[in-house]
Amino acid sequence: MKKRVIIMCGLLFGAILVYIFWPKAAELPKLHKIENPELQTIDGKEFSFSNSKPKLITFYYTNCPDVCPMTMLDLKELQGVLKKKNVKETEYDVVLITMDPEVDTSRRIKQYASHFEPIPANWIFIRGTLENTRKTINDFNFAYKKDEEGTIAHSTTMYLADTANQIRAYHTMNTGQKAVNIEQLAENIYLLIKEN
Repeated sequence: MKKRVIIMCGLLFGAILVYIFWPKAAELPKLHKIENPELQTIDGKEFSFSNSKPKLITFYYTNCPDVCPMTMLDLKELQGVLKKKNVKETEYDVVLITMDPEVDTSRRIKQYASHFEPIPANWIFIRGTLENTRKTINDFNFAYKKDEEGTIAHSTTMYLADTANQIRAYHTMNTGQKAVNIEQLAENIYLLIKEN
């Protein structure tokens, strides 16, 4: 009987130590708060960043010869990785904002998107007025410059935001030399979903 009490106390003490010292789930830092931009989907609906889902935000333009389309292909692969983690498309959004609304009409964006079919249901193609687009790009601290021929030199940052519009992680687009780190991106999306 005395032996049992000692064993039970030892197990209880061990369980307490495991609870105290077991590594806690990683939490992504809160890096930057973004405003809720005034932008629309390509179907003309108002889009609110303040919804109940984490979102990956990336900027693109339809005439981009390399970084943007390669990134789109990597993001399609991301869908499969998240599916293997039992993450449903309804649990997060991929928000794609054109940085060239003068050229990228809704019709042109739909045509561009057709190259990546089937388009996942949680991909939301966004465009705004030139003024709203510039304001949004500045809010994200995204760098870009359009030349006279219409080519845009741009940074390659993607942004992972939580439901409160806090940027929680930065990820790099596919630069040609380095693909999107899909595993890390999937893990970070998974962590934000679990926070809710």
